[in-house]
Amino acid sequence: MPIKKKKSGKSKKKSGKKSVSRAAGDSGGEDEGIEEPVTAISGETPPPKPTTPNKKKKKSAKKMTKSEKAMAKLDKAAGKIRESGGAFHKFISRMDRWITVYYPKAVELFQKFDEEGFGTLTYEEFKSGMYDLDAPCSTVELHLLARLLDEEDTGDIDYTKLAKGLQFVREKEQLKRNEEEGASRLILSERKLEHCACCKLGLWHPYTEKNPKYLLVEMRLVTFDNFEDHPGHVTFVIHLHATIQALIQLIRDETDIQCTTMAIFEDASRSKDAYLPEHKTLDELGFFGGSIDNPEEITLFYDYMVEFTDCPLLLCDHYFGQKH
Repeated sequence: MPIKKKKSGKSKKKSGKKSVSRAAGDSGGEDEGIEEPVTAISGETPPPKPTTPNKKKKKSAKKMTKSEKAMAKLDKAAGKIRESGGAFHKFISRMDRWITVYYPKAVELFQKFDEEGFGTLTYEEFKSGMYDLDAPCSTVELHLLARLLDEEDTGDIDYTKLAKGLQFVREKEQLKRNEEEGASRLILSERKLEHCACCKLGLWHPYTEKNPKYLLVEMRLVTFDNFEDHPGHVTFVIHLHATIQALIQLIRDETDIQCTTMAIFEDASRSKDAYLPEHKTLDELGFFGGSIDNPEEITLFYDYMVEFTDCPLLLCDHYFGQKH
């Protein structure tokens, strides 16, 4: 048998290595195409690996200090009062009356805090002064008042503006309501419910109109209309969407009149044309209303009838059957 030469095997292996190196893309000579493996001993750094775009890491939320948490909690509570509508207007009216009366005393106290005489105070100085003056408001309401006085959100309060009371706040709110009414349109949106702290279920609240209208109604008892001051003449502020039946109930609550029938009229004639149906609202009857600060003033008349059904003396037939 013929013996295989070992040299021919080595040459095949070398040719195999050369073909691999050439397949790798080197166009040089045969010796230049052979690459040595990279090791830690050789001291050479490995070629850089292809980089893949890293996902953006979420920035960790900045931890709030105790004072910042307390301020955020006050802002949230104050925002709820401002969005409440009726409660906010009552708060503004109450503080406006109080500031008008106690403004000289308040300025004298605030000037002691204002050492540099710039006419401004920090939130803490303003709140401390209001506490010393026994202002009729809670902690949240006082914070809301400070926010309202700090119109430019600078952190300083110009206490000299208190000379005019809170009229500027009312004017801003009125302008805001007018703009919203002018740009009002039907928008369908998902209603967000406040969640219960215990069961996490949504809490439903009755619908409240965003910009309600009001009337200042003077109710005069027709029988005593000639008298300027009479216990039967009552005045109250009522919502424009209130019904005539609601007016009747308010009259009964104010005057304690015990009757079976009561009617409201547009004038003192008590005619059929002047009668206002109980199921109609004031809006449906043609009244326009105004803001809570400047309601539309109207005068209506009412009368009632008393039927004696439980008095034995008035119901007895005493005179029947008597001989003259």
